Amino acid sequence: MSTTSYSNGYSGLAIADYFVKKALSQNESITNMQVLNMMYFAQTFGFTELNRRLIKDEFYAWQWGPVEPKTYAEFRKYGGQSIKEISHKTNKELDDIESQKDIKEFLDKIYILRTADPFVLNKKTNGLGSPWAETNPYGAIDISLIRNDFIK
Repeated sequence: MSTTSYSNGYSGLAIADYFVKKALSQNESITNMQVLNMMYFAQTFGFTELNRRLIKDEFYAWQWGPVEPKTYAEFRKYGGQSIKEISHKTNKELDDIESQKDIKEFLDKIYILRTADPFVLNKKTNGLGSPWAETNPYGAIDISLIRNDFIK
């Protein structure tokens, strides 16, 4: 059954926990960088695939690409190594995500990016004319830039 409490989007950490939980359940490695890339693509494609803002938290134009800071902070303890467990801070949201067939199927498609070369993904997220490139360093990336980026 659908709830409306997440109609303005889920926390970035809840989406991250979904990806981490999926990786752990399949005995696959997943890093903070991979999670952050998948989250950004989920946010951008969510506008066209789900017709909604999937993540309510803002992304920022950090040095190496778009970052949702709360998620980065939660998993930074792993450095470049595989994340060992979900945050355990988003259980209610995670349950809601897993109960939404359309969102779950959408995130499962985005999960495939886990195996993509991060440098190839960075060309799209950090390239000339991207929302990241159009934002002041370390500033919040305007959500309208993200929404319109993949509609072009």
